[in-house]
Amino acid sequence: MGQPYIVIGSGPAGISCAIALLAQGHQVLLIDGGNTLEPARAEKVAALSATPPATWKGAATNWMREGMQPTAEGIPLKLTFGSDYPFRILPGAPTVDGEGVNTKFSLGKGGFSTVWGTSILPFRQHDITNWPVTANDLTPHYRAVLDFMPVAQGHDALEEILPTFKVTEPMPLSPQASALLGDLQSHKQALDKQGITFGRSRLAVNVTGIDAPGPCVRCGLCMYGCPYGLLYSTAQTLDTLLANPNFRYAPGFIVQRVEETGGEVRVHTLNPQGVPETLIADRAFMAAGTLATTAIMLRSLGLYDTTVTFADSQYFLLPMLRLRGVSGFERGNLHTLAQLFVEIMDESLSSNSIHLQTYTYNDLFEAPIAQKLGPAQKIFPSKAFLSRLFLFQGYLHSDDSRSIEGRLERTATGDALHLSSEHRTHTTNMLKKLTRKLARIRGLTGMVPLTPLMQPGDPGRGFHTGGSFPMSANPSGLETDTLGRPAGLSRIHIVDSSVLPSIASTTITFTAMANAHRIGTLAC
Repeated sequence: MGQPYIVIGSGPAGISCAIALLAQGHQVLLIDGGNTLEPARAEKVAALSATPPATWKGAATNWMREGMQPTAEGIPLKLTFGSDYPFRILPGAPTVDGEGVNTKFSLGKGGFSTVWGTSILPFRQHDITNWPVTANDLTPHYRAVLDFMPVAQGHDALEEILPTFKVTEPMPLSPQASALLGDLQSHKQALDKQGITFGRSRLAVNVTGIDAPGPCVRCGLCMYGCPYGLLYSTAQTLDTLLANPNFRYAPGFIVQRVEETGGEVRVHTLNPQGVPETLIADRAFMAAGTLATTAIMLRSLGLYDTTVTFADSQYFLLPMLRLRGVSGFERGNLHTLAQLFVEIMDESLSSNSIHLQTYTYNDLFEAPIAQKLGPAQKIFPSKAFLSRLFLFQGYLHSDDSRSIEGRLERTATGDALHLSSEHRTHTTNMLKKLTRKLARIRGLTGMVPLTPLMQPGDPGRGFHTGGSFPMSANPSGLETDTLGRPAGLSRIHIVDSSVLPSIASTTITFTAMANAHRIGTLAC
């Protein structure tokens, strides 16, 4: 048998591609940084998972909250079980710095799936008209992803515009979300005329607990990490792939560059001992995440000091206040992931859709409110306020968002990917128009936006970024073909979000996985 196919990266795109390659009988070697949770914290997680929440003592989970100090601008960095291991940089990896940009890459086992919010939606064809592949081309690969990734979702009005591909069981709603959903459903026809479609969230969560300790117990710790392992991470799928005789996993490798020569691919790395080591492959599939993949490819192509443009989906936080409160909103039996999805398709705002994810009470809400109130918190009716408070996390299409420019530069200590972004009036105006629309239709939603408290994130803040090597039907320059191959290369495929020509407002991970599976299926 010939050389293996090497997949670089164990995040959502890498695992999806590896599964497609294995399905065709190929030998796959998956390499990545492979950072994992510290043993001491892993032991604490195991101890929690062995017992029901009712037995946890008062401070039993405080260690999980370490480093997650929310402010009015949101959470500075989402950690996993109080650890920043997904973001730790290993020797030999490029550094990333930026002006007006807030983003990172992951060298963790499972990549960003170790810290994501698990929300999944496909892209609509209407939002990817500039792609050389269609939503129909992606459909079988969305389905293939759901063969290994658990999903909590049901039938509702969202299916009118966004197919589910697989219906299971949705996550239970919080009392606040249930009340809001009732308000929206009572005005569905009027909201339809406003271009607003809504439904329950779709989450990559093993809600029924298949092959896990049990079903979701709604312990309210979702934002910190699930002790029972019900929030999906590709690290879970990676562990199951180890039983496949055609699959090998090698953590601790930092890829420096890739090259095609003599009908094969050479992957130049630093091995776990920090020693240069060259791995030989029949083909290589780049899935290190858009920042790391871009840095590796620019270095491999000798394109230092060359400007590349990343497409980014503008992230923002918008608090909204329901006109009526809900009793018992804070008492137990809660999950703290997204509860509802709202899709806005209004040509007066944009020709592209706008995506909103609805979050209801969790303990992270309390500190920012206390900071804003200061001494007044002693007399402020905070419980009544929290019973009405919803946090909407939103995204715009990349066409309506600020882009990011990147340049790989040589420094005294190694390569650095320098990122920058400029203010875009169109994006600011869109957000203003959106809040005005939400204020106008408060009679239909039963909510008012707290517009002065809106927090637009810096570019990259939502981690919905890609497009540095966009696919094209006729690639030139830094474009790739529909199999993710930069011009002039035939055996090196980029399979992560770096090849997405634009980023729709709906969540990026599911589509990045489907496209990686498509490339892995068709590449050879």
